[in-house]
Amino acid sequence: MFKANLIKLIFLLILAILAGCSGVQTFQSNLRAGDTASVAAGWKHNFSRDNIMVTVTPATGAPIIYLPGNSAVRAVVNMYPDPLSSMVISEATSQDITPFAQTYAMGTSFYTSGDRDWWQTVVFIDLPDTLPAGLTSIEISNSAGDSVTSSVNIIDGTGQAETFDINQNGPMNPDQFSAMERVDHFVISFSSPVIPYAIQVDFTHDADVNNGGTGKAYVSNPRGDLKNITWKDDGNNLQVLLMPTHLNSISDIKDFKFYVAGGINNLSSDRIIAVDSSGALMTGVVASVIAAK
Repeated sequence: MFKANLIKLIFLLILAILAGCSGVQTFQSNLRAGDTASVAAGWKHNFSRDNIMVTVTPATGAPIIYLPGNSAVRAVVNMYPDPLSSMVISEATSQDITPFAQTYAMGTSFYTSGDRDWWQTVVFIDLPDTLPAGLTSIEISNSAGDSVTSSVNIIDGTGQAETFDINQNGPMNPDQFSAMERVDHFVISFSSPVIPYAIQVDFTHDADVNNGGTGKAYVSNPRGDLKNITWKDDGNNLQVLLMPTHLNSISDIKDFKFYVAGGINNLSSDRIIAVDSSGALMTGVVASVIAAK
């Protein structure tokens, strides 16, 4: 179990997701030089410690830059709302189980352009220990053009990097942070003039570790409450079947999105079979395969 201040941070981040905003905010807002800042960076798809640059601009003096891979950038972690949260269940059942829950869900979906795979990207950064007191800007960016800017008020005193103590096990180590971060993966999404009832996609990829290559395929479903995924892989070929979780059809083509991870290489779609609710074959369904961090 994490320390109380991290639990408080997670609670505040979930509130930011519920509000449906980008969530570009630093927790805490008042820190000392050398403390650890936790920047809620919004719904970021391409942030990782390997590609982000952090620019810390103090109230006075020259900016301090952390290049990609700097150990002062402790982790980039995506935090999700509870699948049993009022926002998720209220949106799914079209009722306000708690006040304005559907409104918060609509705000979040508006921000994500209808994609219901919701998360809040959080960047943990150890601030330089030479910062003067005053308002300090923290800009996070990468070569893909993603960026966020937040700010923190530096107060007097000597800070220290957060250890994120775990009960009876001491501070978290870098490997434990890495274990919470996203791995390289492929994002599989679809486009279609008419939303199908079910989709089967066949893929090919380079040989996996059991067939003389590297990695091993793993399919991940971001919203298991919306669709079921059945899949199999023989080491070179991956087959995925997508169906709604209940009799009603999926209402948005974005909800068919899924991920393929596990370190395999050169994944590409080979065949798509789509059907409507009566089982009739459909045409015009196209799969997009994008490699991502």
